[in-house]
Order: sequence, then C-alpha cells, then structure tokens
Amino acid sequence: MKAFVRSALICLCLAGCEEKAPTDAEAIAAVEAAQDIKPPVQPMAPQPILYPDITQHKLHGTGCAFVADGGGIGAVLLAQDKRGVIKVEDAVIVLAPDTGSARMPLGSWSRYTGKENALTLTASGPITPLGTGQQFKGKLVITDAFERPVYEASGDVQCRSI
Repeated sequence: MKAFVRSALICLCLAGCEEKAPTDAEAIAAVEAAQDIKPPVQPMAPQPILYPDITQHKLHGTGCAFVADGGGIGAVLLAQDKRGVIKVEDAVIVLAPDTGSARMPLGSWSRYTGKENALTLTASGPITPLGTGQQFKGKLVITDAFERPVYEASGDVQCRSI
C-alpha cells in the first residue's frame, strides 16, 4: 500500500510541476524583448588629436578641426573628405564620411559613421575666411551604436591644410 501512495504522490507532483511550452507568439515576444534591451549610456571623453597621432596615423590633408570650448587648443575631431577622426582612451578611431550629409568647407562632411559611434558636426555661426582657410562656431555630437548622445560640445572649427 505504501508503494501505491508513494507512486500516486510522485505522479501528482510531476503533474503539478509540468510547465507548458510557450506559444509561438510568446516565444517571439520574449526574443523581441531581449533584443530591445540597451546597455546604459556610456559618456565619451574625446581626447585631443596631437601631432604625433597625425604623423603616426598619416592623417595629414585638408579638412576641418573642431576644438571644444574650454578644452584647450587641441582638436578632438578631424573632419576630412575621406574620414573623420576622433581619439578615445588613447586610441585613434577613424569613421567613414556620410556622403549623403551636408558638405562642409574644404571637402569635409557634416556626418561620419563607424562601428560603434557616429558623429555630427554642424555650423552654429557664419563661416568666415581665415588666412587660406575658413573658420566658424560649431557643435559636435557623438552618438553610440543606439544613436544616443554620448558627447556634445560647442566650440571653434578651423578648416585648412593639416
């Protein structure tokens, strides 16, 4: 008799513990919810691109250099015709120009994109002559892979040969 009761209890436990398989709609919803999870925004702190960086990475050419207000005299962006360049955590990062974006002075573009970031440079003041180049007040916005701003600054932009 004890064996019968034990068998009946085991059957009842197994029946109560059995999980039902999710429906296709539930499984799809779970996958979509997992894909929508975004990591927290990680603020970026671009570093000045110095002459040794320019020489080592062969960044000479014409284009525009953005210097953030209050950031000293070092450019944190080089915007050129074939690339945009930023430096983060001592690594020089090259971004591709978005040739569908607005043209800026000396062949540069207003938008550049990369694997993990994109950036937009806009003029916030008139473009005026400066020797053999041009200058203007501008704004730089760098976004992460989810198009969330990770760096924003206003500053001076000088366009000339580098």
